Amino acid sequence: MKGKNAKFIADMMLGRLARWLRLYGYDTVYGIEDDDEILRISREENRILLTRDETLAKRLEDSILIKSNKFEEQVKQLMELGFEFDELFPENARCPKCNGLIRRAEKEEIRGKVLEGVYEDYDEFYICTQCGQIYWPGRQWREMVKIDRKLKNFKVS
Repeated sequence: MKGKNAKFIADMMLGRLARWLRLYGYDTVYGIEDDDEILRISREENRILLTRDETLAKRLEDSILIKSNKFEEQVKQLMELGFEFDELFPENARCPKCNGLIRRAEKEEIRGKVLEGVYEDYDEFYICTQCGQIYWPGRQWREMVKIDRKLKNFKVS
């Protein structure tokens, strides 16, 4: 299953990749330490296993052995396999912390939940429907956009 409908489970060696997959809207389970549990969840939930562990990858047909330790190369490998990285947070993102869905929040709804300066300086806010984390287009957002542009400049062969 490729495209935006793909669901992943990433092993503990791929935390940064897992967070970014979530930002791009991919349902990505991360944080499971036990290999047998990773395999069970992958099978039960029809998830593609992403791993740097060759032995683990061989245990599951629907797995992708991530070849590089470098985040940019990991994304490039997935792009070459046909996975899309076209929509970046927040429109179709998932929470990078917990994988929950993110929705737009009314400004008044977050009053008192962020620093007063943030509340005054921004009008656009998003909230995770699962963990309640609040996001806004501040400095971290600008840094993510820079990284996104760099990733999009990869030439897929």
